[in-house]
Amino acid sequence: MNVLVTGSAGFIGTWVRDALHRDGHTMTGFDGDRDVRDARAVAKAIEDDRVEAVINLAGVLGTAETFGDGERHAADVNIVGAVTIFDAAARAGIPVVQIGTGHKGQPNPYAITKGAAEDLALARAQWKGERIAVVRAFHAYGPRQKPFPPHGPSRVRKIIPSFVCRALTGMPLEINGDGTQLIDLVHVADVADVLVGAIGGPYGDVTEAGTGKATSVYAAASEVIARIGGPSRIVHVPMRDGEPEGTTVVAGNPACADHPWPHRLSETIAAYRDYLAAKDVTA
Repeated sequence: MNVLVTGSAGFIGTWVRDALHRDGHTMTGFDGDRDVRDARAVAKAIEDDRVEAVINLAGVLGTAETFGDGERHAADVNIVGAVTIFDAAARAGIPVVQIGTGHKGQPNPYAITKGAAEDLALARAQWKGERIAVVRAFHAYGPRQKPFPPHGPSRVRKIIPSFVCRALTGMPLEINGDGTQLIDLVHVADVADVLVGAIGGPYGDVTEAGTGKATSVYAAASEVIARIGGPSRIVHVPMRDGEPEGTTVVAGNPACADHPWPHRLSETIAAYRDYLAAKDVTA
């Protein structure tokens, strides 16, 4: 099967590529200068490459980063882009896997717009009979996730690359708020496996790509420091806009329960150690 993957050059996209190839599929990447909102470009890619399914990973990420000027862009890409994919897939008669977020319901443009796309996907599957599956990804981590400055070029600060790179360079690990927020850390390989598996359904339903294990942000930082050692310590900074304090974002019906945090953390640390030595961002 040839699968069109939007956002194929991103963190999760590269792992989806690996999972597809492992399972004997091929992938048509849709990223870079091709825009998920461009209906003609999407339709052409599906037709020209004889695409048999779509995994839609394209999106504008961030929480506090998506307020203000980013709100319109987030709505345009996360909602209009998803609808463009749904329309093209429906015309071609092929299934779609739409990535959602475990943060659905939180008060920030990212969670709101991704949640809207998820709801539209489920509505179309229910009322129009379209083959659309939703995979709600929780806090994915692993090699290839871009770090935030000063260690990398990402404009969005993700928890594990930030903690690991700061600990490896002896910097303090910054926690927003008191660190009691409960999150569901899941290795990206498991998320990719769930996404690929969802090509066959269940359509009109949500699969939770999480482990179901609740880990506090403070505990995650402490685990990273314990693994790496060195002089790093935990410091607390104010909460960011759009991220309420004391929240719980954990899968209730987890598809990745066999591999809870800190699954493959040592491998992840080693990858960032090599990255910092080489300063070579590959995804």
